[in-house]
Amino acid sequence: MDLSPSTWRVLGLSVAATYIGLGTNAIAAPVQTAKVFGVYPEGTPSASDDKVYLTDKDKHAKAATMSMKLLGVRDVSIGLAIAVFGYQDNQRAMGTVILSGLVLCVVDVYEIWKVRGPGWGSAFAMGAAIWIAIGYGLVQ
Repeated sequence: MDLSPSTWRVLGLSVAATYIGLGTNAIAAPVQTAKVFGVYPEGTPSASDDKVYLTDKDKHAKAATMSMKLLGVRDVSIGLAIAVFGYQDNQRAMGTVILSGLVLCVVDVYEIWKVRGPGWGSAFAMGAAIWIAIGYGLVQ
């Protein structure tokens, strides 16, 4: 089935929107995002720089939330790059960014499968497979 260039562009923009949405969620709700990855920050992340009073649980919670925020910024950046290429009507570049971002997706799927099991792992793998198809369609 052949899809029109405008359809491929919309599909690529849907990947951009998903990246931006996932990234925004990770920035706004890092604890909930960490739980999706099987990381359960049990402490109370504190903005305090006084490390003397932080327990190991607090340090873990702070590191986990910081990591999720960094992953969120990464995802927003990827999504914005794809969106800009879509705005410029550069579908080959959109597809290239999507396909290169799949390196991250493969690691995400592997880690989620390992920690959360095949149910969650399969769901993330299906999403990655859809993105592979969209990326491949855009570079054609």
